[in-house]
Amino acid sequence: MRWKLGKVIAVSALVFVLAIAIALTLLFRANGVEGRIVMATGNSAYHDLAATYRADLEANGVTLELRDTTEGFATLQALVNDKTGVNAGFVKGGLVGSLQGRLASEKAKQWRQQQLGKWLSIGRAFYEPIWVFTRGDLPIKSLRDLQHRRILIGLRDGGTRRIATQLLAANGVGAANATLIEEILAPDAAQIHSGAADAGILITAADSERIQQLLRVGDIRLMNFAPEVEAYTNRFPALSKVVLREGAVEFDPLLPTADITLLATSAAVVVRSDLHPALISLLTHAMVHNPRSGFDKSGDPVLFFKSGEFPWAYDPEFRFSNDALTVHKSSELPTLLRVVAPLNKRLGLPFSLTAFANAHGAQTILLLIPLLAVALPLVKAVPAIYVWTIRQRLTYWYRHLTALEHALEHADAGAHVRAELERIDAAVRRIRIPVYFADQLYDLRGHIDFVRQRLALMSQAAPAAAAE
Repeated sequence: MRWKLGKVIAVSALVFVLAIAIALTLLFRANGVEGRIVMATGNSAYHDLAATYRADLEANGVTLELRDTTEGFATLQALVNDKTGVNAGFVKGGLVGSLQGRLASEKAKQWRQQQLGKWLSIGRAFYEPIWVFTRGDLPIKSLRDLQHRRILIGLRDGGTRRIATQLLAANGVGAANATLIEEILAPDAAQIHSGAADAGILITAADSERIQQLLRVGDIRLMNFAPEVEAYTNRFPALSKVVLREGAVEFDPLLPTADITLLATSAAVVVRSDLHPALISLLTHAMVHNPRSGFDKSGDPVLFFKSGEFPWAYDPEFRFSNDALTVHKSSELPTLLRVVAPLNKRLGLPFSLTAFANAHGAQTILLLIPLLAVALPLVKAVPAIYVWTIRQRLTYWYRHLTALEHALEHADAGAHVRAELERIDAAVRRIRIPVYFADQLYDLRGHIDFVRQRLALMSQAAPAAAAE
């Protein structure tokens, strides 16, 4: 009996849980969140760092797709274009800043104003110094000295061109008094050596092969921003100061021969503002736990690298994601997401369930508390209800038997009562109930026999009374 009652309770609890599960399934299917991040990288430094995020994301049920075809301003455009499918990407620091202020065109300022709310930053990943290489024989000490010079400012769609153009404009250098060439300075500084250019501006990581080669090329000079670096960082919040120390590149020959102060931007990881919070948290977690290595591909230390400095949990250009900030502060995912995401991955459940748990988990728990308060008494009542249903089957025939016994009071009811009694007895013998209730069944059959005996005594007594 106890086993059967336990089985009934278990089935009832399972039905209750399944009902809740079905309701939740309908809800999370409605949100239609896909566990997929399409990330624009655009150069090898971005691509290599983004690739380190993949394992962390996949462990939590998220697929990472990298797009190498977009860079700089094109990345910003891809993020606001619904047709591209891009929902995350790396953006050079200072790029959005170049679209505002008196140095920006009205068209650029209007576009930024329209689109700014569609981007969220989840952190800054690493430094990208601003490298200004010039001919070694030219007396160039600041960007102002580049007037009437031929300057390589990077490709048209790259982030370098816009940032370089803004910095040049701030120093009174533009298309009216200089030749701005939309090309990238070659690793061997071929354009400068051939006389096609007097200077080249690059914004890229210190460990890039191009920069490492250029730092070792003779007859070119790396501009020192030391006299004005504080002014630059005050005026352009996206810029930072880094110092290339004497001998930091080589000791023999000594490169550089003296400290050189550089301006640096920092690469931002930007997402669409409508990206689901669960995906933002998971991408941020991957970013926090997979910072850029302090060693380059050859195993040498990366210039300007400081352990633990990146990623930054703030951004001077973009609105920062609250979900990302939460992950940065604790270095952990929210509790429900940390538990549910890998579990759903192992069970093969859709990411929509993970997204639903992350977005509505707390509310769901609060909702389940009153439901459980109602459900638990109901579950406890199941045994009593079960016992009641069994007893009702016996009680039904007890009512018939009681009515039949009352009919014995009528002298002419003998044949009718006998037939009805046999019908009741036959029906009771067909009842199948748990062994635990067998005593009650046999009590009923004993009462039927009692009525049968009483009927037999009445039948015997009737002829004797008639003879007297």
